[in-house]
Amino acid sequence: MRQQIPGRVTLTAQPLHGMSSTPALDGTAPGNVVRAVRDMYARHPFPPQQRKHSYRRHAAYVRRFLEERGADPRGRAFGDIACGTGLMMLDYAREFPETQFAGYDISPASAGLANETLAHEGISNARAHVADIMTLDLDGEFDYIVSWGTVHHLPDPAQGIAILARALRPGGILRLGVYGYYGNWERRVQQEIIRMIAPPGAADDAGRIQAVRDWACGDRNFKNYYTAPPVDLGDDNWVVDEFLHVWEQHLLLRDVVSWLRTSGLRVLRLTDYYDQEIPLDVRCHTGSQEFAARVEKLPFESQCHVIDMIVRPYWLALFAEKPGA
Repeated sequence: MRQQIPGRVTLTAQPLHGMSSTPALDGTAPGNVVRAVRDMYARHPFPPQQRKHSYRRHAAYVRRFLEERGADPRGRAFGDIACGTGLMMLDYAREFPETQFAGYDISPASAGLANETLAHEGISNARAHVADIMTLDLDGEFDYIVSWGTVHHLPDPAQGIAILARALRPGGILRLGVYGYYGNWERRVQQEIIRMIAPPGAADDAGRIQAVRDWACGDRNFKNYYTAPPVDLGDDNWVVDEFLHVWEQHLLLRDVVSWLRTSGLRVLRLTDYYDQEIPLDVRCHTGSQEFAARVEKLPFESQCHVIDMIVRPYWLALFAEKPGA
């Protein structure tokens, strides 16, 4: 019999400004979250091979962004934290052959697959390493860090962002990608359905994965295009990551911006998953000048919160800079 997936929790029913407390993981102490996530990815490495070369657009967009800022990537150190199976790092390494790229992931299985893929593709400027982001001790190591789909799986996302900020050199850029809160209401409904028909611990991995398929194939309201990109329901690892993850938080833009700024970073830009810019200017999101004037009287984090509620993005992708270069 396969191992069971530890209990899943989505920490979103009561969004906590500043994440002042962390509920338990279905009876598992918060201190065991890291182990539970590592064990899950040992069985179900992610992203799957279907996403190979799907991050080329993302890497090309980052190059344009850096060029707009006058940043020369030659000889720079880039980091991917956490890199998973290395498919994003693969496309970054090809887009930026003039850089050295280091990836870190908590799962030895994922890091091993990443290095196998890089070797198979003839990539010599990138390498994956096994490390837990929550204990990562890097100070001023990188000129650019991408952390895509990682922080929302950490037991303490604010601490995770602080660790990433510390790993940046002065003038370095962080691109952070996380699940948004307001744009994921439908996903939370979907997850609750799965928890009811296949409770954590009630079946092994295969049984719960089949439960997802049984539901999704017959639910008239299931919108597979809602995810970014759409889930391949035929791939076990993809189903687990999207619907059966052991620890997932949907985050408020206000909180993420606050954590970035508290960590000494300056927020530069917000986009969605597909690099479409979401202006952090309320006047771009309303036709009422009176309403905009009221919002502009609020602190910046609160202005971001209003924009978050108006736009309701599924994915929050932020560029932030560490001052001092």
